Amino acid sequence: MRKPVQVCIYVDDGCWAGVAVLIKELLVIAGTLYSRSFDLGKAGLFQIRLAGPSEEAVRSFTGTMITPDCAMRSKGPAPDVVIIPPYYFLDAQPAPLRPAFRRWLVRAYGNGAILLGFDSGVRVLAESGLLNGHEVTGNLSDQKVFAGHYPQVRFSPHVPLVIDGRIVTATGTAPSMDACAYLVSQFYGEAAAHKFTRYTSPVHGPGHERAELINVAWKNHADHRVKQAQEFIERHFNQDISVEDAARRAAMSLRNFSRRFHSAVGMSALNYISHCRVEHAKKMLELRGGPVLQVALECGFNNEASFRRAFHQICEQTPMQYRKAAVLRKQPAPAV
Repeated sequence: MRKPVQVCIYVDDGCWAGVAVLIKELLVIAGTLYSRSFDLGKAGLFQIRLAGPSEEAVRSFTGTMITPDCAMRSKGPAPDVVIIPPYYFLDAQPAPLRPAFRRWLVRAYGNGAILLGFDSGVRVLAESGLLNGHEVTGNLSDQKVFAGHYPQVRFSPHVPLVIDGRIVTATGTAPSMDACAYLVSQFYGEAAAHKFTRYTSPVHGPGHERAELINVAWKNHADHRVKQAQEFIERHFNQDISVEDAARRAAMSLRNFSRRFHSAVGMSALNYISHCRVEHAKKMLELRGGPVLQVALECGFNNEASFRRAFHQICEQTPMQYRKAAVLRKQPAPAV
């Protein structure tokens, strides 16, 4: 069995203790679901440590004392994931950052770690300089902070979850759970992530930011710029986007982008857009009634005819046939 993924959740004075504990427990739950065991010693997909500036207790912004499991510079396995929970900031000034923490964070990222920031914790990551050139989300109230102090960061507070390479940011409770599901999918596959989301997501259909979990099998390549384009498509497929838009997001010419995308993913960028739209449409058809045209428009298709054509090409059945089959699958089996 593979070794657990090493996760460090950084806690310091002013952090939101509840979010730090929530994220830790969500990742522990992912392990118990995966192994079908309540034995936490045997069920760990992730080895999670609360890391502080030292091993001394820190005070959350409400006064709750948190004792770190270790100091950030203590000896031990290097983190595969570093998580920054929200912090309480009173003003629009840059987030104060301990020099030792900055160096530790930069070193972890340089060694290949995923950085995951939640809400105002994204400001902490921004102060490190590691977000420059990346797209992130965060609190809507932090727009002025990013515009004034971090202009090289593409700040998109209206997007609940942003995945830009190894920089993952989320704002709000449900997107935070989706971010945890993304970690599960990255390290343990889509089946484990799906099992996790069944227990942590609301009953209604997945948000548009969840497309990246469906498409994780098509990201098993090393072309970082193509992955950036995939993540752009997964966040915006319900809008009127084009292959040219995705090429601009990857900073490539259309010809070079088309060639590299097909080589890395195994399909054209246009087909990838259709797959994202159809996968989301399948969930909508399963979970609610209503006109097919409405589903088509909400998934980014311009009309019902193009939706039906794309759906049949990918699923080998019409949208109505898919919906009827989904209804039958949900019906209880007859008593024997």
